[in-house]
Amino acid sequence: MKHEKKTEKQLTDELEALRQRVTELEVLEVERNRTEEALRKTNTFLKNILDSSSSISILSTDLEGTVLFWNKGAENIFGYKADEMVGRQKIDTLYSDDETKRVTKELSASLLKDREGKSCEIKEITKNGRELCIHLTLSPRFDENGEIVGILGIGEDITERVQAEEALKNSQEKLYQAQKMDTLGTLVAGMAHEINNPINLIMYNISLFQKVWHDCLPVLNQYGGKEPGRKYGGLTYDFLEENSDRLLSDMDMAANRVAKIVSDLKNFARQSNVVDKSSMRINTAVENALRLAQTSLRKSGVELEIDLASDLPLLKGNLQNIEQIILNLVINAVQAIDHDQGVVRIATGFQNKDRRIFVSITDNGCGVAPDISDKLFDPFVTDKQAEGGTGLGLSVTYSLVNAHDGEIVFQSNKEKGTTFTVFLPTVVKEATGRILVVDDDISIRDMLIQSLTEAGPYLVDEASNGIEACIKLGTYRPDLLILDMFMPEMDGLEVCRTIKSEPEFSHMKVIITTGFPDHQKLKEVAALGFDRVHYKPFNLPDFLKAVSNIFSED
Repeated sequence: MKHEKKTEKQLTDELEALRQRVTELEVLEVERNRTEEALRKTNTFLKNILDSSSSISILSTDLEGTVLFWNKGAENIFGYKADEMVGRQKIDTLYSDDETKRVTKELSASLLKDREGKSCEIKEITKNGRELCIHLTLSPRFDENGEIVGILGIGEDITERVQAEEALKNSQEKLYQAQKMDTLGTLVAGMAHEINNPINLIMYNISLFQKVWHDCLPVLNQYGGKEPGRKYGGLTYDFLEENSDRLLSDMDMAANRVAKIVSDLKNFARQSNVVDKSSMRINTAVENALRLAQTSLRKSGVELEIDLASDLPLLKGNLQNIEQIILNLVINAVQAIDHDQGVVRIATGFQNKDRRIFVSITDNGCGVAPDISDKLFDPFVTDKQAEGGTGLGLSVTYSLVNAHDGEIVFQSNKEKGTTFTVFLPTVVKEATGRILVVDDDISIRDMLIQSLTEAGPYLVDEASNGIEACIKLGTYRPDLLILDMFMPEMDGLEVCRTIKSEPEFSHMKVIITTGFPDHQKLKEVAALGFDRVHYKPFNLPDFLKAVSNIFSED
């Protein structure tokens, strides 16, 4: 094939066209670089804006929930760095429970359907496990064709606001409840007084009428034989003879029930003015209340479990009122059990965080009906009307707890049981010293425990002999041991030798008490380094001052 030879002009024209094309490409390259630089600056600018919201989380996901963008605010709120989330995690990593997953799934489905933003409040969880309340706004993310390709989420941490609102709501509810109970106390006091006299008259007359009726029966019997068809008040003699005792008995039972309600109302009205408070031990009130409840417990067949903490500080209260609180809750627990495997558990303890004593009563009964749970402490609220419940027991309990500056709360599961917990402030207002009193004489122990708990901010426990003392030393770890020298089974000298042999007890201070000042064992104890000795009978103020001085040394 013969190729046509290009002229010089043709070659020049082609070369010029090539130069123009190169120039165009160079211009395009410059424009592309400029566009990329502008885009990079724009992206940086937008990212800086998004990251500047340090308290607002801004994130983006694809339709499968994989995280594609994660700003600084999200890092601050949730604790995950961007490189931990972007392309690596799905957004449901943050969901705290199944309810959050359900709500978010429904919200996303609605967003995709309506093609517009949606908002809600949900619970989400941080990297360290803290649960947050988040106000979340979700918006669809579109491509150039208008198709939804992902979701943009903007979240604000409103946990503190929600908690503050909840605290305010609880305070308002408590104030409302206290005001309502105070008003009701005044109301029921007057009502009980007005009912009391007539009901007493009715009860007296019923008893009198029963005697009169039995005396009249022989006379009516004579008339009944002579005039068998005659009626008395529209009733035949045969009916009256057969049913009059039951009718009168029902009247007497109804009158006594009204009298009991009046008595409960009087008790309810008195609770707003609790007087004669003194330092007392919560466990004493529990033990007294359980003695009063023994009959009810035996009849019910309910098993009783008791777990009373032994090192509780005193509280300032009215012993009889505290006993009634516990008794009311125990009886309430027994009445809530409707099966043969009933168990009531009573426990006491101490909360360091708020320095309050608590007593809890737990049953495995039917639980609190949901329709009365929010008004359980109101008068006459009960689901036991058929069993004779008046609905005043928990109202009285609430008033008594409130009068002691305490708090009562409950948790209940339907058909699984209920726990009522009463929190009461203690006499102790500052850091406490722990003391263990060891003496085989119970009167000495009781005297020392009562005096020490009233004299200072001390938590006091007791042991009746040396063996029991050594066992308690392993868990109680007192700051001061008040130790009687001569006890059966294991005496004070052996306890001191045990303490000396254990380095972990080296900080423990010891006061020896004895009625034998010249005994050889005192020299042996002193040789071990325990030289604080008080001889019985000792002067109690001097003894308490010595205890105070020991704690002042630290």
